[in-house]
Amino acid sequence: MRLKRHVFVRILLLLGLLLSIASELDLCGTSACSEVHKYTLFGLSFAVFGIVFFLAAGVVYEFGRFSTIFPKLFLLMIFGAGGAEVAFLLIQKYRIQQWCPLCLGIAATVFVLALLLSFERIQEIISTGKERKVMAMTVLKKAVFFLVIFVAGFMVAYNGVRKSEAQESVPDIFLGDKNSSLEVYIITDWFCPACRKAEQEIERTVPAAGRRAKIVFVDFPVHPESLNYTPYNLSFLVNDKMRYIELRKALMTLTMKTKEPSPEQVQSVMAPLGMTYQPLAFLSVSRGMKFYDEIIRKFNVKSTPTVIVQNAKNQKAVRFVGARDVNETNILNALDQVSRKD
Repeated sequence: MRLKRHVFVRILLLLGLLLSIASELDLCGTSACSEVHKYTLFGLSFAVFGIVFFLAAGVVYEFGRFSTIFPKLFLLMIFGAGGAEVAFLLIQKYRIQQWCPLCLGIAATVFVLALLLSFERIQEIISTGKERKVMAMTVLKKAVFFLVIFVAGFMVAYNGVRKSEAQESVPDIFLGDKNSSLEVYIITDWFCPACRKAEQEIERTVPAAGRRAKIVFVDFPVHPESLNYTPYNLSFLVNDKMRYIELRKALMTLTMKTKEPSPEQVQSVMAPLGMTYQPLAFLSVSRGMKFYDEIIRKFNVKSTPTVIVQNAKNQKAVRFVGARDVNETNILNALDQVSRKD
């Protein structure tokens, strides 16, 4: 029986480690996992913290064969981790408002370990053959002690979680209803012929979709020269939201003339609109481009134009690829589709 328990504990520790590695490698693929990656625990990502914890717990558990202090330390680690997992679950529910499947799996692993160890300790107390009153007091003392460890783990984790500075500093490039759970990601390349064909439909769609959803224009540089236009596009999105579509159209005309636009050339196409080019700080541009990369990886985008309509709450998503499918009717119908309750 004891041998089986050892095997079961090792399997759970290995499972927790593998789930943590999968999270660090971003194998989950859901928007919830991507959101979780924006948070850290004392500067470490949840995944890295999990990898370190399960490796350390495994070492401590194996050393239990050589000294009685290690089994006690293992108990403290598991019950402290249990409290921390409760904190992480509350953060997912109330801050992130999405459930990460891998995180839920890791939490379940820790909880099962804590239950297994609790059951084992109760069995050990019963096997001593002491009077019921003595056994009850012993169980109560241990329960209170581990509850204190559990609460301590909860408090440390809850107060140690922070949204990473880089994520908090993503420039405000979002259009439409920024508080909506409905999101429309419009992913294009400035030199993509199919994107140019779809541009008129995109321009028509944004006003109607923006009344219901958050609109996110994303540059995907299939053609490397598109990177030369991204800083200007980010500037328009941040500084001139109300007239972004007009400025976008003007910038599109400039792509027909040059692959390396200068600020003066950009200003020349803005001048007829009565607008002045306002360059963004380098750090803002860098963070905006990093955000674009994250979106492209998150949705595994391979070509342009691609439009993804998503409900961040229920994780429903619809994808359109190519100029033929990227149109106003499809996008507005997709918003209705992802909004429906099953």
